[in-house]
Amino acid sequence: RADYFIVGRRSWIFAMSFELAAFPLLGIERFLYGYIYHFPESFKRVCNQGILKPLADYDEKVYWQVAKHLGVGIKVFQFGVIGYDLWLRRTVSLAKPSLLCPGLGLVGIGQLLNSTTFNAIGAVGVYYGSQLGYKVPWCSGFPYNIGISDPQYWGVILCVWGIYLGIAPDSNLLSTHFTVPWLETFWYIMSMKLLEHKERGGWWLKALGFQAQ
Repeated sequence: RADYFIVGRRSWIFAMSFELAAFPLLGIERFLYGYIYHFPESFKRVCNQGILKPLADYDEKVYWQVAKHLGVGIKVFQFGVIGYDLWLRRTVSLAKPSLLCPGLGLVGIGQLLNSTTFNAIGAVGVYYGSQLGYKVPWCSGFPYNIGISDPQYWGVILCVWGIYLGIAPDSNLLSTHFTVPWLETFWYIMSMKLLEHKERGGWWLKALGFQAQ
């Protein structure tokens, strides 16, 4: 009985260690984009004179391209957390059809939202071209006409939930199997409602003594 207690305690500590590490790692990308959104001129200065100058020189001072390459590079944290969770922390196998089919459906819808967002406003729009001073095509069609804000972000959320649902051992959405989807949902909603929200984000920045640009 004592052995079971020790093993259970170690498993709990290991699980908590993963969650405590995954939470900030998944948030790094969100804070980067929040910085670009609220402080585009500061981002440009860092590109021109700061640590991002080599990357900006490579991108010929096209700032949205710098944001794009930063975003692609920083995805290593997101993919690293998900990859570690799926392939090193658990044995991956397909879920039963009642979970696999909805999971595949969510992945499909998520990819549709992602791809159509890129088609609608281009990479320049996705990577904060408007905030950085570039002309971004205005889109009032799909996926911006379905009544949801930030369709690309919702697409990512749906994709992550779909992947985890498709390999879920059961339908308990509150189990530790779905820790990463919940964390991803939290951070993407934080982006939409605060970190990349002009009014709410600006209010909090002002309260903290910062002035959004």
